[in-house]
Amino acid sequence: MFDPSNFQHFLQASPLPMWVYDIQTLRFIWANAAAISHYGYSQADFRQMSILDIRPAEARPEVVLLAGSKDRLDANKSRVWQHLTKDGTLLDVRVTTVDLLPQGCGLRLALVEDVSTFTSMAKELEHMASHDAATGLLNPRSLAHMLDSGRLGSDYEIVSLRLQGLAEVSELFGSSVSQAVAKEIIAHLRPAEAEDLWGFQPPNCILVASARPEGLRRLVVKASEFLEKPVPAEGGQWQLALRSGVSRFPQDGSQAEQIIACAGLAARSRSSDSDPSLPSGYTAELGDRSRRRRRLAVELRRAIREEEIEVCFQPIVPAIESSRTSRVRKYEALSRWKLDGEPIPPSEFIPIAESAGLSRDLLRLVIKRSCETITTVRSRGFSCLVTINVPAIASVIANLPGDLLELSELHGVGPDCIGIEVTESALIDDDALWRKSFAYLRYLGVHVAIDDFGTGFNSLSYLDRLPADVIKLDRTFIGQIFLNDRQALICASLIRLAHGLGLKVVAEGVEHEDQRRWLLSHECDELQGYLTGRPVSLEQLVDSLPSSFELEHSAVSHA
Repeated sequence: MFDPSNFQHFLQASPLPMWVYDIQTLRFIWANAAAISHYGYSQADFRQMSILDIRPAEARPEVVLLAGSKDRLDANKSRVWQHLTKDGTLLDVRVTTVDLLPQGCGLRLALVEDVSTFTSMAKELEHMASHDAATGLLNPRSLAHMLDSGRLGSDYEIVSLRLQGLAEVSELFGSSVSQAVAKEIIAHLRPAEAEDLWGFQPPNCILVASARPEGLRRLVVKASEFLEKPVPAEGGQWQLALRSGVSRFPQDGSQAEQIIACAGLAARSRSSDSDPSLPSGYTAELGDRSRRRRRLAVELRRAIREEEIEVCFQPIVPAIESSRTSRVRKYEALSRWKLDGEPIPPSEFIPIAESAGLSRDLLRLVIKRSCETITTVRSRGFSCLVTINVPAIASVIANLPGDLLELSELHGVGPDCIGIEVTESALIDDDALWRKSFAYLRYLGVHVAIDDFGTGFNSLSYLDRLPADVIKLDRTFIGQIFLNDRQALICASLIRLAHGLGLKVVAEGVEHEDQRRWLLSHECDELQGYLTGRPVSLEQLVDSLPSSFELEHSAVSHA
C-alpha cells in the first residue's frame, strides 16, 4: 500500500498539483496540497473519485484507453489535456507520469502543470492573427485558408460587399466611428447561426463565402435595403452606398485567394448608378483590365518619379476681339503620358493615380511645370496665369496650400500667377474641407475656379459658400446652345448670375465660330476649346507668343 509519509516532504513541497492513482481502477489514492488547492477537492473527496471524474465526459473513453499503457502516456507528454475543477472550471494541463516502485505495485504518480494561461494567450494570439481586429470577422488570409481546406466543399461563391463611404468616415471622424458603423451593418446582416464564412477586408469590404448562391443573392438584397437609409452608430447617422461583386470557385480561380480578389474586383468595377441589389459578376475581361491597371500603376509611379509626364497648356482667351493686343496670357495645364509610344488618355491614368496614391506627386509635378512655364512666358514680356486641376482627395486638398506656396516660391512665381480648378462633383465629397482650403488659397492670392459648372445638383449653393472667382461652364452646355433652347436659356442665365455675384465665366469646349459669337453676345468673359487653341507643349507655347512688334502692330490695326 502506498504510504505518502515516505515522500511527505517532496510531494507537499511541490508547487504543482500531484497525485497517485491506481492504474487498474483509475481511482485516486492520494493528492498533495497543491492539487487540493487547485482543484477545490478535499483529500477525502479525491479518495472517493477516479481520474475520469476530473475529465470532460467526451474525453473519458480516450483516457481509459491510454491510462493502462505507460508507453502511450509517455508519447503524449506534450499534449494539452482538459481537467475540470470542483466548481466546473475547465483547465488546460500537461501531465507527466511515473510508475512507483516496487515494480508491479500498480500505482502511478502524476505531475500536473496548469497551462491554461498560456493556451488562452495562444488562442488569443491565434484569433488576432486570423481575424480582423475591428469587426471580429475572419481576415482574407484566414478565410482563404479555410476555403482551401475544404470547409465549404468544392463549389462555392464569394460575395464582396463594398461599403462606399466607410473609409471616408474613418479618415474624417476616426477609426472608432467607422468600426462602429461596420459592426452595426454586420450585426444587421449576419444571422446568429451563420452557416457561411464571413470575413472583412479593410477598409470597407465584407466578404461572405457560401455554398448556397441563392443565400448570397438574398444577402445582397438585404444589404442594399438596409443601406438605403443612414446607418445609426456612435450618436450619428452615416449614409453609405453599396457596391457588390461575386465570383465562383472553381470557375474564376483555382485558389480561394484568387476568388476573393475576383469578387473584390467585380465590386469595384460596378458603376455607382447601377442597381445595388444586383451583384456584379466577375468576368475574364475584368481580369484583363485589372492586370493592365496594375501594370500602368507601376509604370506611372516610375514616370512621375522620373518626370516623364508631359504637361501641355491649352489657351484660355478673352472673348472680345480687342484682347489680341493683350500682354496677359492664360492657360490650363493638362497632363499627358505616353508609355512605350502609346498615348495613355488622362481618363485612364488619372483614376489610376488616385487609386495608387500618386495624385499628390502628380499634382506637384504639374505645379512645377506650370511654374516653369510662367517664368518662361514672363521672360518674353507677358504676364501669365496657369490653372491646374486638383483631384478630390482629402490628403491632396489638405497639402495643397503648402505645396503651392513651396513650389511657387522655389521658382520665383507669385501665387497670384496660379489658379486651381476643382470639378463641381468633387465638392460634394467634402464641402467643409474645400471651403477651408479655398479660403486659405484665396488669401494667398491663388485664383479658384469651379470646373464643369452646372452638371451637379447643388451648383448654385456652391457659389454662395465657396470663395471662388471663376466658374467654367461645362462643354455640354456649349455643345447644345444651338440644339436645345432650354440649354441655351440655362447657359445665358448662369452667365448673368455669375456676373451678378462678381464672378468671371469661362466657356469650355468652344469649337465653332458661331458658338464664340453667341457667347460674346451674352457677355461670356473667356473661351477655351479647339477654336481658340489646342493643348500645346511649352516649346510650342513659346513659339506661338507674338513679338513686341506684332503686338504693337495689332494694337494699331485694332485702334
